[in-house]
Amino acid sequence: MSGFDDKNDMEKLSHVNNLVYKEQAIWFLNAFWVTGPKFGSNPTAAEEVWTFHKTCVELDRDKKEEGNELNEFDAHRLIEKCDSALTVQEMRRVLKEIDVDFNKMVSLTEFMIYKFEVDWHELVNAPQGCDMGAINQAQAGLDNANKMLQQAVDAANKAKDDHAASQLAEEKSKDEEVNSAKAAAESKKAEAVLAEAKEQAESALAELTAQEDAFKKKCDDLEAKGSDDTLGVVKRNKAKAELAMAKAEDPMPLRMAKIHQEAAVRKVTKATVKAGAATAAAETAAKLAIAARKEAERAAIEASAAAKAAEEAIPVAQAAFADAEAILEEVKKNNSGSGEGNIWYIDRELEEAKRFLPRSKFAAAQAAAAAAKEAAKSPMKE
Repeated sequence: MSGFDDKNDMEKLSHVNNLVYKEQAIWFLNAFWVTGPKFGSNPTAAEEVWTFHKTCVELDRDKKEEGNELNEFDAHRLIEKCDSALTVQEMRRVLKEIDVDFNKMVSLTEFMIYKFEVDWHELVNAPQGCDMGAINQAQAGLDNANKMLQQAVDAANKAKDDHAASQLAEEKSKDEEVNSAKAAAESKKAEAVLAEAKEQAESALAELTAQEDAFKKKCDDLEAKGSDDTLGVVKRNKAKAELAMAKAEDPMPLRMAKIHQEAAVRKVTKATVKAGAATAAAETAAKLAIAARKEAERAAIEASAAAKAAEEAIPVAQAAFADAEAILEEVKKNNSGSGEGNIWYIDRELEEAKRFLPRSKFAAAQAAAAAAKEAAKSPMKE
């Protein structure tokens, strides 16, 4: 083309193509602020540049914002997203056409050369000069505001998460307290069963002792009669026979007393084991309930602290954005050269970031933070 050095311009294009997506978008805006697409008077077209930049970042899975060009497949997707009227064959033709440097990759710049139908020679030779000191100051203000915003978002999210954790800890604490109460009741029931078993064992033992004493007395009486010479032979022999029969087999009452006493001992043994297990379970449940209560109290304190941090971080972020806006307005007022694309981009990023201030994400987080703070004030059970 007349007036342009193709070899030199191709080197310039390579330089532009190697810039990250955002810098390519800014270069393009600067180049055609008052000519071609006339971005300065065409905010819709300028917004398209922003959209193309963000679409490239979305499609560039590996490098994201640090990327500068897309492979053929992703470039195909870019064209499909931004110019859906094209057929597949047309898209293939377009891909060949817009790959100006023939490296089989498509940069954001090459795509916009095609999309806005501009002369790439004019693009690479367009002046980019501006008061970069002021631009950098505005960018620094925006970066600081974004940093404050991220800190506020993180604080708000932490407040929300800590509040949820506090609620879970409180629910767990209540569950453990219920379990502890049930275990204590089971322990008392087991102790009552053991006490009853011991009472029955004592009763059975007393009955056995009484039967044994009665049997011994009976045997002693019969033995005494059998040896009493004052009695007749018949009576003595009868007593000896009865004594032999008594010793040969226990009487029914004594046998029953022994059976009852053995059953009572087994019952006591079983009840002792059960009572011991129930007591141990009750002690464990009580410890778990105490631990859960302490965890609930700790979680409530953390939630309260996070809520306070969120409340403090949000106005700091808002103030940082107000400062960034003031710096940007000053830059706009004093800008006398080119570089309007730089200014537009800072302004656009500022507006994009402000979307995440309280009226959106922070609103829910502030509510959660306030709830956490209120919950922390509630008296805890001992």
